[in-house]
Amino acid sequence: MSGINDYCDLMLEIFERLPPKSIIRFRSISKYWHSRLATPELIRNYRLRCSKNPPKLLIRSRCVISGGKYDYKDIYTLHSGDQFDQLPLHIPGNRYLSIPKVEFPCSLMTMLSRNRVSVVGSCNGILCLRDDDDDNISLWNLSIWRRVRVPSPPFISPLKSSMAVGFGFDPITDDYKIVAIDFEEHKTFVYSLKNEYWSEVPSPSYRLLYMSISKPYFFNEILHWVVVPQDPHPSRFILTFNVSSHVFGRILFPEHWIVRQLTTINGCLALVSSEDGDSWKIRVMGEYGKTESWSLLFELKRDAFHWSAAFQRITNGDLLACYKGTNGDLLVLYGGSKEVYNPQTRLLTKVFEYRPNGYKLEMDTYVESLELVDKESATTCGKTGWACYDC
Repeated sequence: MSGINDYCDLMLEIFERLPPKSIIRFRSISKYWHSRLATPELIRNYRLRCSKNPPKLLIRSRCVISGGKYDYKDIYTLHSGDQFDQLPLHIPGNRYLSIPKVEFPCSLMTMLSRNRVSVVGSCNGILCLRDDDDDNISLWNLSIWRRVRVPSPPFISPLKSSMAVGFGFDPITDDYKIVAIDFEEHKTFVYSLKNEYWSEVPSPSYRLLYMSISKPYFFNEILHWVVVPQDPHPSRFILTFNVSSHVFGRILFPEHWIVRQLTTINGCLALVSSEDGDSWKIRVMGEYGKTESWSLLFELKRDAFHWSAAFQRITNGDLLACYKGTNGDLLVLYGGSKEVYNPQTRLLTKVFEYRPNGYKLEMDTYVESLELVDKESATTCGKTGWACYDC
């Protein structure tokens, strides 16, 4: 009997080294492997193994597909961490649509066709997608095409702009959570994927007007938004929410910074701001939560930048920035070494051209995983020939 167990353990170690789609195929061998390849232990081990690999980059490009002012299409492409120098270049007109792109389940295509779906967050291979029109929320693992439809929050605010949504992972309970904050009603609810229900939690003691940055940044088990409070509170600050303790907090700025995006650099919380309109300032918080520890890392002239410049940490502290020059959108990689970016000379190297023939661009990191494979409430999305179905 021990020989059989040793054999199965060896097979599991082999399976853990396979791509997610291969593991899904092997689940159809027998009922035994169907259950063994969806155990919490296997999912956790696979998550830890994949977390050591360079993340991929999910790029959302809003591309003009004809001469019409509002005739555009959101295109999602997925790029390996070692292929940033092979990003798609500018292709005139509709030929841009021929670039290989991420395929979504048919049940999500209606949202995508209206260009109203947004990626709330990406965590351990799960994308949290939100329909900006009716606030429908879905969790989707594109590696294995598993999707969970999340019920609507207990409140539906008549003002869509007054509700913020965040997504993160609670390592203490091994659970994925979605937080929904309604500024108008001053209520906060948290959805637990493990328990599959919403629960109300205490809201911040201070009322907020709106999110200066609607997309949260998840870092160290904490969600971060830049918010604008109601008077008589001070100017905008970072609202934090711990997904484990369900406790709100805030991080103040020493000055009135116009923050465009949050990120991390070398394991520290960082931000991109532009107060004077002439440059982008990248600042790093040396000691988390300490206002006085903010320091200016470097500054980039904004004359060639597009207003919707996107900054995304990729790996080992590298920072990926998209900005628009006279010849199109540029993708620039910054790193800790001087051969990539020299803070003294402000010289840049390794400049990769990326012209998506559009005017809006967002980036998220993505890693492959087996998350959601064990969820009974999840549906499997697949393709047979040209047809796509949701089981």
